[in-house]
Amino acid sequence: MLLFSEIWKNVADNTIVLGKKWYEHTIFSFCVINGLYLILPVICFYGSYLKVSPVLMLDKKFLKATAITILILIVMVIFRYVIEYDVFLPVFGFDNYNGHQWKIAHYIQNVFFYYFPTYFVYGLMYFFVENWYQSRRRQLELKNALADAELALLRSQISPHFLFNCINDIYSLTYTKSKSASVALLKLADILRYMLMVGGKQFIELQDELEYLQNVVSLHQLTSKGSSQIEINLEGDSKSRKISPLIYIAFLENALKHGVLNDQENPVIITHIAAVATLCLTVTNKKNYGHKDQTGGIGLMNVKRRLELIYPLKHNLLIRDNTDYYQVRLILDVTA
Repeated sequence: MLLFSEIWKNVADNTIVLGKKWYEHTIFSFCVINGLYLILPVICFYGSYLKVSPVLMLDKKFLKATAITILILIVMVIFRYVIEYDVFLPVFGFDNYNGHQWKIAHYIQNVFFYYFPTYFVYGLMYFFVENWYQSRRRQLELKNALADAELALLRSQISPHFLFNCINDIYSLTYTKSKSASVALLKLADILRYMLMVGGKQFIELQDELEYLQNVVSLHQLTSKGSSQIEINLEGDSKSRKISPLIYIAFLENALKHGVLNDQENPVIITHIAAVATLCLTVTNKKNYGHKDQTGGIGLMNVKRRLELIYPLKHNLLIRDNTDYYQVRLILDVTA
């Protein structure tokens, strides 16, 4: 492509351009000539990006990609010839070859060796990067969709054993016409309402989750007619804190299912500490060897998988399983 001084000299050599003096059209001529020359790299880049790259990289049709490349080369050669001999020379008096005869080999060589190693390769590179980015984004979207579906499935598996036991216990209370039956039924309604409310949410208020645990403990004490020895201790400020819903309940259910509940000297102890950057839940219970429930078993595996999905590298689950006691401690990193 010619420098401005070269174009100026070529235009200056012509005394009349479009019926006016050459200097009246110098800037206009410069803009038009260079603007039309810029169409060549545009054809090369977008031909490579829109036509060659999909066929070459996605369809893997090398012969077709080669044919399209040759077609782009032909279009560029024809376009350059047309603008130089049908526009520049007769309209602006601009001769890019200073009177030399036009040769097809020169055009092909110029277009192929100047534009293709740059703009054609840029088109291929741009398509490759864009396609890689879109594929990566689709993979992440698919991964997130699968994770959401898996979380929904895991949440649907929460608490069936506990709820069935509660219903049976409330039935026993109503059968004996206990005054606690209506209170227990209201507690169960609150628990079910909460579970339905948080089903589609990723995070909820920590205070609501702790209140849910307290309702579960209260319901269990009501249905056991006060024989269950369960202590729940809440420390720290739980306001304006967020947590994944129903993440704690599996540990409480495990203690209620497999622990000794009627020993005043060894109650089930639930402690929750809300610190500045972490949340810590500890559940300790004495093992009940005389009434081991063999059903279930997916509760802890369920919550472990949920922790991996929701709190990757931001949780620490410690389980101490000795002869007489079982303790679970979950530490969550809740920093942004």
